[in-house]
Amino acid sequence: MGDVVSLMDRPVYTYPQVDRVLGLTKGTASRWLNGYRREGVWYAPILRAEQKTSRWVTWGEFVEARLFAGYRDVNRIPVPQLRRVVEVLRERFDRTYPLANAAPYVRAAGRRMLWKAQEEAGLPGMFGEEVTGQLLLAPWVEQFVASAQFDEEHEGDVAAIRPDPDFPVVRLDPYLRGGEPVMDGHSVRVSTIAGLVRAGEHPADVAEWYDLTEDDVRQAVNYDRLHARIA
Repeated sequence: MGDVVSLMDRPVYTYPQVDRVLGLTKGTASRWLNGYRREGVWYAPILRAEQKTSRWVTWGEFVEARLFAGYRDVNRIPVPQLRRVVEVLRERFDRTYPLANAAPYVRAAGRRMLWKAQEEAGLPGMFGEEVTGQLLLAPWVEQFVASAQFDEEHEGDVAAIRPDPDFPVVRLDPYLRGGEPVMDGHSVRVSTIAGLVRAGEHPADVAEWYDLTEDDVRQAVNYDRLHARIA
């Protein structure tokens, strides 16, 4: 019997799949995870300690990429500083994927470490700021936290996530359909629901067949239209 792979280390997506499902510009996931060279300057990976030759992205790496995808101005921030934030948090939390866990967001001690990390990296206020004595997360981080399902039985790791806040019925679970977008509370793929409607089936009928609401079906159709499904 082979070694048991943890949820965070589970290979789920390829780089192009991460770009598609998170709405990133082509090649962004690879740059964040494997680094890149531009005009003769080498930029080390942000979300990995070092380059990997594997074509696969782990669930933990995907979750952290989802966090950064919420920060639409991320390319305006120097890559070395972003990398430094992750390095500091990796060391302080003693986790390979510190930003794919509840600790930096929902626990007071964790938020203090997050604050110190952003200060040490020269990015004050990026993840949040202190207001009247309270450590408040930035809106883009709050959005990420709201989209994540934290599994307290597994030390608060993110067990599932909603990839797009405009479509709350769509869910990503590494244990369901190979991580493809599924309907929340079901194992049916979003692409299956959308495909039936495109084929001419009435949304009300599709909703009844799969125990969904018509709004669920509309969300599936619109999400699938905007995001190419993970193949």
